[in-house]
Amino acid sequence: MAPSIRIKNISELPIISGSRNDTRKKISCITIGYREAEEQFSSDIHLDAFIILLVLSGKGHTVINYKAYDIQADTLLLLSSAHLFHFYECSDDFQCQCLFVSKAFTDEMDSTDMIYRRTKYGVRLYNQPVVPLAHPYAVLLAERLASINKNIDRTEHFYHKEVILNRLFAFYLDLSDILERTNLPHTDGCLTRYESIIKSFIELLATHYREEHKVDFYAAHLNLSAHHLTQIVKLVTGQSVSDFIFEMLFSEARNLLTHSKLSIQEIATTLNFSDQSSFGKFFKRKAGVSPVDFRKDIVFVEER
Repeated sequence: MAPSIRIKNISELPIISGSRNDTRKKISCITIGYREAEEQFSSDIHLDAFIILLVLSGKGHTVINYKAYDIQADTLLLLSSAHLFHFYECSDDFQCQCLFVSKAFTDEMDSTDMIYRRTKYGVRLYNQPVVPLAHPYAVLLAERLASINKNIDRTEHFYHKEVILNRLFAFYLDLSDILERTNLPHTDGCLTRYESIIKSFIELLATHYREEHKVDFYAAHLNLSAHHLTQIVKLVTGQSVSDFIFEMLFSEARNLLTHSKLSIQEIATTLNFSDQSSFGKFFKRKAGVSPVDFRKDIVFVEER
């Protein structure tokens, strides 16, 4: 039986969720060691975010969209919300800088969407997301990431968000320059048909899962029958289309119950459930507790 896929918002990651800085729930830059890699990223995870991972030291292995890669110091991983990934067998001296930029943060960037265009190298890096860097390039990017991290915590700054965006721009501009100069691993530039379908399905899902809960919707947009899409997703991932849809909904429900002031009814409406009762039944099947009790437990923990 295939291991289950964990679908989360970055605010749900234990290395981020404990922060009192709300900005870190939308954009976070942290360094993890082998323990965090094993404990929090040891099974396939989907994050609705742009993710940059820069290995600083040690060695390990990663699986990205069911392909295995060896990684070591000065290795860069460029992941989008269309990637599933996990680490395994990381050495004791493994360290990795991680930049997570959530969709919630990117939605607030207004005209700064040039960031994505400059770093979205399409099929080429979707299919080859692991890039070995010359050491000086890795050092430069590590410095840029450290600067982003420092400024995320400068919450007292009158232009806090603008300062973060400024540092983010500098990072992405350097990254774009480095990628243009780097001999990327050879690829024929083409995804297999199944890879292309999975990529398109996950991107479509990330955009529409709040309002569209039926397999037929996604299949129709991909010009497939529901049965064919289900077969492909099951074959490649070991999960059903419904597993993906429901896990995305459950992740967003947890996020809204934890971080928003919306009522249970408003959350049910936001996630396009027919009524509060059907949302409550869905949530209890997944969480083992009702939405009301889930929210009470969060308040109790925060007040302790």
